[in-house]
Amino acid sequence: MKTPQALQMTSFASPQQQLALTVLYTASQMLNRHRTLLKPHGITPEQFNILRILRGQKGNPIALRDISGRMIDRNSNTSRLIDKLVDKNLVQRNACPEDRRRVDILLTTMGAQFTDELANIMDAEMSLLQDVWSHTDANKAIDTLDAWNETQS
Repeated sequence: MKTPQALQMTSFASPQQQLALTVLYTASQMLNRHRTLLKPHGITPEQFNILRILRGQKGNPIALRDISGRMIDRNSNTSRLIDKLVDKNLVQRNACPEDRRRVDILLTTMGAQFTDELANIMDAEMSLLQDVWSHTDANKAIDTLDAWNETQS
């Protein structure tokens, strides 16, 4: 469904306003789809984001504050999300021996396997975008959105 129909709008103040609303609507649709895919596995998209960040560390621990800085949704309560992942034995939390104020987070073996399984599911979902976006169109959209993001820094 196109954004004007989904939002029940017949006109927009400008193409830029329509683009902004389309991006927000599309992001919401994608997030809802990700929630649906991850829910049977007992995990949220925000928790999965943390697992992917940790997987990218290739076995090296990362400070809690650094995870927060890499989150897609910077408003997420990273500490609470990590507590839930610790409870599921997917990650471990360790005090840093050199700096007791620092808390290092590391994927467990079970967490690494779980993340790989979920990544396969999510990657398959994302590959469906190739039917909609050519590489050229995707790169143009990335450049346009990055230009907007740079104005927000």
